[in-house]
Amino acid sequence: MTNVFVLSVFTFILYTGILFGLSAFFVKRALNSYEEYTLCGRTLTIWYVILTYMGTWIGGGTIIGLAGSSYMNGVGQYWIFASSCVAGYFFAMLFITRIRAIRLSSIGDMFALRFPEFGEKVRIPVSVGLLIRNVTMIGMQFTALSFMFTYLWNIDRNLAVLVTFIIITGYTAMSGLWAVVATDVFQGFLQTIGLFVLMYFSIAANGGIENIVRFYAEAGKEIQIALIGGEGWLANFVLCFITFGLFFFMGDQSDWERVWASKNDKTAFWGYLIPLTVTLLLLLIPTYIGVFQKPVAAPGTEEEYLIYGFVFERLSPILALFITVTIISAIMSSADSFMIGSGQIFSNDIIKRFVNREASDKELIFWTRMGVVVSGTVGFAFAINISDMIYLWISGIAIATVTIIPAYFMAWFSKTANTRGVLWGMGAGMLYCALILLLGFEFNLLSIVIGLVINQAISFIVSRVTGCPSVQVVGSTYYWSERFRQISNIPK
Repeated sequence: MTNVFVLSVFTFILYTGILFGLSAFFVKRALNSYEEYTLCGRTLTIWYVILTYMGTWIGGGTIIGLAGSSYMNGVGQYWIFASSCVAGYFFAMLFITRIRAIRLSSIGDMFALRFPEFGEKVRIPVSVGLLIRNVTMIGMQFTALSFMFTYLWNIDRNLAVLVTFIIITGYTAMSGLWAVVATDVFQGFLQTIGLFVLMYFSIAANGGIENIVRFYAEAGKEIQIALIGGEGWLANFVLCFITFGLFFFMGDQSDWERVWASKNDKTAFWGYLIPLTVTLLLLLIPTYIGVFQKPVAAPGTEEEYLIYGFVFERLSPILALFITVTIISAIMSSADSFMIGSGQIFSNDIIKRFVNREASDKELIFWTRMGVVVSGTVGFAFAINISDMIYLWISGIAIATVTIIPAYFMAWFSKTANTRGVLWGMGAGMLYCALILLLGFEFNLLSIVIGLVINQAISFIVSRVTGCPSVQVVGSTYYWSERFRQISNIPK
């Protein structure tokens, strides 16, 4: 174990050095232009876009959390995450070319365009909802890496989270989206290989698939390895789709950045759709890793340490370190994307709109970096206090969905929704979420549906009472408006 300890420390230091080296390579290019720092100068080619999406969407928190959850509850846990991918197809088919047509890189910009009254105050609840989503995702990744540090090096988990925070915040803040894209290309490739390797050895440890099937059959739990089937699985998927999945009709801020950073419509569309399809398939791997490792796991194995225990107890030191590096890459490539997305929200939707409308590029870069640091700090606090990664994911999605999604759909499809109505609706949604947290309840499918209905109903009633917006304002984002008449959903 001493050799493994020394090798792991050396490997981690070397890997961290590579990430900072890649980030430093783009420093000069990123520091003189806000567009370069946050959007890579809008020159991303399709391979950059594909690999950076894959690095973002399959984070280490997802791998560790999903494997642990399926280990405890069966492969049905796949549909919680898969529902977001299915919804992503609708985002691509319905909105990507229109988002590029309105020439905006920020979700907040789109809301302000459609609901401009009261000095664009609509940006505030939108920013809050998105930032909560982002920092819970960041906390999820920090938590996943901290479990590895505590298992491998036997250090305090809080210290492990702090080390994680410092490293990821450092290279992300250094050169912005260029750092994220460059490291994600490298890390996305690594994590994909690592998933397949881990899957292979999980099967081999059992002596083959047939032994795994026999284990569950003898236990009378065949349903735990059935992806489709079981009582109520279809209803559960539909509920996941219309709750968690709804958020992904809008996408994350990081998705909007990449859509606008792509060099053309085809790159933005196919650069999103291809990795989305791959992600939907790759999510099956950590799902089945969890159930495949259950027959060989030591009695009483805790779900958050399932993969780490398997890797370091059953694989050779070199192979274990390789798998460890791929998990680290998955964690970092996801966390950095949510950090830079948070930084842009902070600089573009808060500083530039409410603090200094004349801010220079260098000032905006500074505030983006501050947003990266602040979001990392809040993610650090979440990771310290909440170790349940799936709960973090669900809570962030739930709050953002209840707060923002009804207004998002009204921006595209309603002619009667106005600024006053959506502000009241979002305010009610935020208050509802705050009450759930303060009263000690947990977010679930039913509570999300109730929150959506409250938000939508209040938005509709207030809008009807206070009058319709102008035709010009509605037409700025209305899905079937004149400005989109020549826009094809699938770019030619």
